[in-house]
Amino acid sequence: MATFNLIDEEWIPCIMCNGAHKSYGLQKVLSEASDIREVFDPSPLVTAALHRLLLALLHRNFAPTSLAAWTRLWKQGWDTELLAKYFEKWRHRFDLLDEERPFYQQPSFIAKKDTPVKRLPLEFAAQNNATLFDHSFDQEWPGVTPGVAARWLLVSHAFSPSAGKSETIHTKDCPWSRGAVVLLQGENLFETLTLNLLSMFVKDFPTTGGDLPTWEHDAEFQPEHDLAPSGPQEYLTLQSRWVRLLTAPTQDIKACYLAQGRAVANDWTSEPFFAYRKSNEGGLWPWTFSEERTAWRDSHSLFNLSENAPFKLPRALNRIAVLVRDGVLDRRRQFQLCVMGQLLESRQPTMCLWRHERLPLPVCYLDDVELLGKLHEALSLAESVGALLGAGYIWLNKTKRPRPLQVLASEILFPLGGREPDQKAVQAKVNSIGAKQLYWSGLEIPFKELIILLPKDKDTAEDGTESYGSKVLPQWAQRLRRTAWQAFSNATCDLDTTGLTLRAAAMARQCFAKELNRILGQYNQERR
Repeated sequence: MATFNLIDEEWIPCIMCNGAHKSYGLQKVLSEASDIREVFDPSPLVTAALHRLLLALLHRNFAPTSLAAWTRLWKQGWDTELLAKYFEKWRHRFDLLDEERPFYQQPSFIAKKDTPVKRLPLEFAAQNNATLFDHSFDQEWPGVTPGVAARWLLVSHAFSPSAGKSETIHTKDCPWSRGAVVLLQGENLFETLTLNLLSMFVKDFPTTGGDLPTWEHDAEFQPEHDLAPSGPQEYLTLQSRWVRLLTAPTQDIKACYLAQGRAVANDWTSEPFFAYRKSNEGGLWPWTFSEERTAWRDSHSLFNLSENAPFKLPRALNRIAVLVRDGVLDRRRQFQLCVMGQLLESRQPTMCLWRHERLPLPVCYLDDVELLGKLHEALSLAESVGALLGAGYIWLNKTKRPRPLQVLASEILFPLGGREPDQKAVQAKVNSIGAKQLYWSGLEIPFKELIILLPKDKDTAEDGTESYGSKVLPQWAQRLRRTAWQAFSNATCDLDTTGLTLRAAAMARQCFAKELNRILGQYNQERR
């Protein structure tokens, strides 16, 4: 009889603290977490889904009921003997290929037709999946190992989008389908998982009693919508899809049965690992990735814990600020903020992109308003300069004037003021030049360096007040100036050399120099 027990089999990809790449089972991953730098898969969806499972296991055995309890866990580590006893007790529920209770599957489910197993991880072209990363045909059903299938299974429960009818009930989005997963990363896997347990320490998480992970329940669940989870354990292990893997004699898995499982309400806003954007009307909307901007451009909001902050953040960030003030964590510590997930088309199952972004997070940002304000100043400067490389107009003192590339495109398309420029045509021309994309792509690494350097650039006045950025912010302004000019020059160097185009480029260049000096002149940097 085929068997693949996730407790012992090597199926979780790890990067060790010495840089080596290894694969471990659940028990070894948790027992040797201090020697593992991180759990990492090329797919950010797999990486995030693996963390969700590991956090469910830790929460089941070591759920902190207070910050004092968490502090003991942080200092003493996990009780590996307790984990070993837990895995031994529930070993029969972690076999991916078990005939009676296969892990995260419904053994009695028989669909009318098979589904290629490559449908589960979302990046392969199969049925409703978009042709984004893969150009295979539905007729191609490659077999995968049980370890790969296990990782894909986790992804299907966490990230699958609503895609119409299924053989049970209408499909719904999974918990992480339409939002960015925000996790803290420490120096090793033990720190990473323990830090993120702070987001699960939620006293007001909707709980109805009898909260257990899925594998501890004896009865099979039935598909349903608008589920109210019994608590965080059930929620973390929610069976969002009705799945049954179909194994071949070789153990390679090519097909499965797949349908809708259990789904929370559409307006659920209790996801512990989402950042929620606050609307003007008081509602909460999951913060998502954008095709046009990367996560670092929102770092001020992601570090902002004030009451009037634009985001409601994962609670681990608030609790770290408290632990720093209480002296449990050193204020000089630096973690990373990992943001993972996918972007789907609005109300569609089509994936536009996926990302795994990392931001350095010196914990001092979480409780220093002055420091956070300077970070906001740096980002605002970058946004103001970046806006010069787009289409449209600038409003100053109730006066409207065109942005530099608006001037360029208007003069090229409608020379000598022959008639009123068509704004759609001008917008398309500016977009085709692509200066804004060049600008932002050149700033990500310098900005991450700024995040680290800014707390160290501190001055103390005679009255004891502290200020930041006297050296770093002028350097940042100089970097913005250089990067903006480089983007402007590179984007316009391939234009034709007719007289009208050269005239338009000269006008745009003059406008760009003037506006750039207006924005950055206060930092007394060299003019170009």
